[in-house]
Amino acid sequence: MNDIVFQGSEGQPLTNSVLVAEKFDRRHDNVYQAVGKLLLTCPEKLGHLFVESSYIDIQGKDHPMYVMNRDGFTLLAMGFTGKKALQFKLDYIEAFNKMEKAIKEAPVLPSPIDVTVLRQLVETTQVMAAQINQIQSELIRQRDLLAIPTLQNPLLSASEQRISPRQCKYYTVKQMAKALNSDARQLNAFLEYKRVQEYDNIKQRWVLDSSLVGRELTYTVVYEPVDPDDEPREYMVWTPKGRDYIWELLLNEKRKFQK
Repeated sequence: MNDIVFQGSEGQPLTNSVLVAEKFDRRHDNVYQAVGKLLLTCPEKLGHLFVESSYIDIQGKDHPMYVMNRDGFTLLAMGFTGKKALQFKLDYIEAFNKMEKAIKEAPVLPSPIDVTVLRQLVETTQVMAAQINQIQSELIRQRDLLAIPTLQNPLLSASEQRISPRQCKYYTVKQMAKALNSDARQLNAFLEYKRVQEYDNIKQRWVLDSSLVGRELTYTVVYEPVDPDDEPREYMVWTPKGRDYIWELLLNEKRKFQK
């Protein structure tokens, strides 16, 4: 039964008129017309229960169909009769309940921060930051730190754990930005603004701010080259603890803008 209840793009359980016709052993054109008649009776109240879509048959031809949620199916199924129809209704309701339970029990990310908030933060960063001076200062600091013995050098003695691409669970800035309905550029700028990370012009990548090194917030993912003469590629990624740290920063910033 679960094979006819699928999860929509927003996580809600759905079905469609083709699957309903197959399970009720009815012609799809009759089921499609039944939905159309329902919509004609009260379109303003039923319009959100059914969405017109299409499917391609085995001959490659395009045909119309309806996608429906649980309430839409329940309303449509009221008109179906017979022993087989009754058993199917009971099985179908059970399948809907199982999927709704699975969706509710799935891990949920914090509420996405408004994209406009991130955009405002980026603009503020661009105005406040003197990029050229920062780069020059960083180059000088990196040069001075490299001259310090290893045991006294925080960049060398407290480096983050190095891992292979599939060694353990981690999150990239791109993945986290997508979950926030934003993009990696804006999230990177926000983290730089909050002094969480900085761009290393020598390594040509983002690195964790030295004040946060050793707190198990990031990993360094190492991609071994195919050509043995090439250098390995390294990228900073975030641990589950690091992801939670970023969520908390974003939520705190959102609260400031809401006051």
